Amino acid sequence: MVPTRRLALFALVATLVALAAGYIPPARGALWALDGVLLLGVLVDVALARGRRVDVDRQVATILSVGRPNLVTLHLHNRSRRTLRGTFADDPLEACETPGNPGTFELPAHGTVAARYEIVPSRRGARTLGAVSVRYASPLGLVARQERVPLEAPVDVYPDVHAARALDLLRRQGRQDARLGSLRVRGGDTEFERLRPYQLGDEIRHVDWRASARRDDLTVRQFQAESNQNVVFAIDVGRGMRGDTGGLTAMDHALNAALLTADVALRGGDKAGLMVFDEAPRQFVPPTGGPQGGSRLTRAVYALEAGLAATDYHAAMGFLRAQVRVRSLFIVLTNLLEPRSAKELAAALKGLLPRHLPLCVLLRDTDVEALATAPAPTVEDLYVRAAAAESLAWRDALVRGLRRAGVLVLDAAPADLTPELVKGYLDVKARRLL
Repeated sequence: MVPTRRLALFALVATLVALAAGYIPPARGALWALDGVLLLGVLVDVALARGRRVDVDRQVATILSVGRPNLVTLHLHNRSRRTLRGTFADDPLEACETPGNPGTFELPAHGTVAARYEIVPSRRGARTLGAVSVRYASPLGLVARQERVPLEAPVDVYPDVHAARALDLLRRQGRQDARLGSLRVRGGDTEFERLRPYQLGDEIRHVDWRASARRDDLTVRQFQAESNQNVVFAIDVGRGMRGDTGGLTAMDHALNAALLTADVALRGGDKAGLMVFDEAPRQFVPPTGGPQGGSRLTRAVYALEAGLAATDYHAAMGFLRAQVRVRSLFIVLTNLLEPRSAKELAAALKGLLPRHLPLCVLLRDTDVEALATAPAPTVEDLYVRAAAAESLAWRDALVRGLRRAGVLVLDAAPADLTPELVKGYLDVKARRLL
């Protein structure tokens, strides 16, 4: 039982009467009477509030997506014959925000209501939902009964594998090759698939002039993309991937982008593999096709966290060359902190050529970019702005050097990484670079 505001108000009145009784002796009788009535009221209210009156059941998915709102529904059932008004509170989860929790409810007599709130995890891994507490007023309103219902349930927080928004963005940009169905399982580089209307960005050499003349509209020939090729994602879990942007770490952004791109590749008939590395290769999933390939990748990485070790690119790329002999697209997702790492990355990626096709995915530091363009009212701010500009300059030089050496480079902000990587993969397939 928990005291309510009503009881606190009556206690305040009794306190004022007690103060007055200290100066006015006849008021002592009224004080004893008031205390007796208040005590009797509390005892009666406690007696009336005995017994559990609310049943609680929780409905939530067993797999939650990091960085996304995940709906939780609490079904509250009133056992009693009177309306109950109160609050509910689900036990907090580590590294999660829960908008809508705690919340309020109003339960009619013998009725059931559904209370909803959301869980927004900021880190991946295993979690355990705890108990749900409900508190409602007693019949007289002097005390509130609090009930705690144990509803322990394990849930796993996975990377955001449901980012359909990225594919919708590609469709809105008019990219027909962004449709998952356009990447077929069978078919070679030049096998004709169908005719379709010309769209901005199509190559002129694919225009079918005879069909265009018949339709009185530009028409292009669409070819099936070659399938059954290897796409291996090499994800850096070193200290450079611990930075936070938009509530998610750089590693979370990289995992979300990699898993969605792997899903696109698998649906198109390619095989997807994975390697996790920092100072040494930590985990390797060989390229696998079909629906089971995506499940293997997701299970392998859902609980990974970036560590404090320095990244050894030479060891990682050497391991990949030894494990994957067939020509493959290696997508390396990393974040650079200083020039020495940049030189090692450049040398390691150049070593993959010409047998393999490396695609280096660099996550831009938007905070540094903001410092380079921020106003500088003081001399100290000028130094900060100059240091940020210098950092961006050597990064741009690295990107240019990698591209000159034949390495594909994607330099994207963390928030834009998922759609940009999907477009990069589709572009590689459309240009038949692999």
